[in-house]
Amino acid sequence: MFDSVRTRLTLWYAGVLGLSLIAFALLAYYAAAAIFHQRQDELLRSTAQTVASAYVEELAEQHSIAKAGEVVLLELTFPNRYVEVIDNTGQPIAWSRNLSGKTFAISSVTSGVVTVAGLRAAVVPLSADQNLGFAVVAEPLSVIDDGLRQLRRKFFAGVPLVLLLASAGGYFLARKSLAPIASMNSQTQRISAESLSRRLDVTNPRDELGRLATTINDLLTRLESAFNEQQRFIADASHELRTPLAVLRGETEVALAKQRTAHEYQQSLSLIQEEAERLSRIVEDLFILARQPIDAPATLMRERVSLNETVKDCARAAQVLATRKGVRLTAESNAPSIHLSGDKELITRMLLNLLDNAVKYTPAGGEISLALTRQNGNAEITVRDTGIGIAESDRQLIFDRFYRVDKARSRALGGAGLGLSIVRWIVEVHGGAIHIDSAPGRGSTFTVDLPLKSE
Repeated sequence: MFDSVRTRLTLWYAGVLGLSLIAFALLAYYAAAAIFHQRQDELLRSTAQTVASAYVEELAEQHSIAKAGEVVLLELTFPNRYVEVIDNTGQPIAWSRNLSGKTFAISSVTSGVVTVAGLRAAVVPLSADQNLGFAVVAEPLSVIDDGLRQLRRKFFAGVPLVLLLASAGGYFLARKSLAPIASMNSQTQRISAESLSRRLDVTNPRDELGRLATTINDLLTRLESAFNEQQRFIADASHELRTPLAVLRGETEVALAKQRTAHEYQQSLSLIQEEAERLSRIVEDLFILARQPIDAPATLMRERVSLNETVKDCARAAQVLATRKGVRLTAESNAPSIHLSGDKELITRMLLNLLDNAVKYTPAGGEISLALTRQNGNAEITVRDTGIGIAESDRQLIFDRFYRVDKARSRALGGAGLGLSIVRWIVEVHGGAIHIDSAPGRGSTFTVDLPLKSE
């Protein structure tokens, strides 16, 4: 039962409300008691002043203290109140009939309100000089106690009733307020890997629950995109791996089908070696791409990298490929020494991929240039070729995994469509950006900007 949010909210609400009601009842009770006692004292004092004024007037006419007392007490009767006229020593002179001859003694005769034998009594002097005596009007304390007792009974009955009704209302409100969450829960449970396109209903996008549903929908959109990308990645990787594996298996079966000459075996082994190297490159690229969903900046091997030396080394390594294809490769680095904090292995891989891509798509007799400069606090690396170029519609897509402009030609050149995707990832995890300027028939220029803030 306590696992339910509705129940816990109701209990918390009932507890807080119960404490508030009890505190309010106590404050109201003691405030009412104070008001009742104050009102009683005021009424007793006012009645005593009335008795004193009437007594003084009768005394002026009767010229007898006892006679004046009898006349006043006969004329003035007060229900539930006892009246006495006493002298300066506290001895009774006259008293009301409801006392039945039982007077109450006041130990200290002074003007004011006192409590005597369960009575609340107001003492008022008969004259300003207090020589004539005092008028005393008393009322039982039980009058106030009865009123307070009734008030307590009402509180004892009312507080639990109000608490019960409020708790029921609180449970209803909690259930009503949490109903969208229950709906979101049931809808979320129906979403699986096969139904990531489903979305939660958003009743009011401006309130907290609406914003929560919107956030969950955005999360589902990102998950769907990542899941679809993963599925495409697996499908494309399987497709790319299937071809070299099929070649390896087929060539091996052909070579083992019958006895062959040493030259034929050499040709088969040469083909197997080429396909194995291609398979090795694809697997290596896949391992690098597998790091992309992870928080790559935190896993970089940070070290001080000399870009001048790295550019020279990469140009020297790519020179072999360029010479083999009959392409002229030049490296320019007129900038002073440039260093940055990054992963040297990944930066080298990025440059080699750009150069390898340029060599593949530049025909024999073409030119490739590699340049390193410092621009506005960034290291700018430019790889320019005179190759076949890239159409405008393909410029942004070439950085996607396994995307190739000319699939048949790319496969013939040994490409799997992973090189530029790796290049963009390496540039981005180093906080940089890559730009391309290309057109069919006039070559391509890849420009990489790497920030030198950590230099």
